[in-house]
Amino acid sequence: MTDFAKIDAFDRAILKVVQRDASLTHEAIGERVSLSASSVRRRLSALKKAGYITGEVALLAGAERGVTLIVSLTLSEETPEAYKALDALLESEEPVKQSYHVAGADDYILIVHEASVHAYEQWSRRVLMSNPHIRRFETRVALSRPKFDTTIALD
Repeated sequence: MTDFAKIDAFDRAILKVVQRDASLTHEAIGERVSLSASSVRRRLSALKKAGYITGEVALLAGAERGVTLIVSLTLSEETPEAYKALDALLESEEPVKQSYHVAGADDYILIVHEASVHAYEQWSRRVLMSNPHIRRFETRVALSRPKFDTTIALD
């Protein structure tokens, strides 16, 4: 895991800016953090190389296209093999947008996006109900998304 405490205030400022809008030019970022465009370019390159930045994405307005579901699931047995098999399965399943191994009564929380509740039902029967590693799962349908933030605090 990357230690953000090891980077300086300029790097943190750059990361705060690009978390909000990675499409900004080096010049625009530099204006916001009081650095030259060439300095921003060098620092961004170093941050990527060091693993602080792992990718850049475009966030689409997709909430109105399909349905988002929050799925909690429990494994039938908690073995390293079961976790590894489930992790591999979830990684390969396109409807699974995020997966979290969690502490508590459930073992995983998934964020799933499907075209419809019917499509999710078919997917869950094929993938979740038929999986011998999954003891049970519970699904919640997201009605709206009052807050969505992909940034992490750097202070």
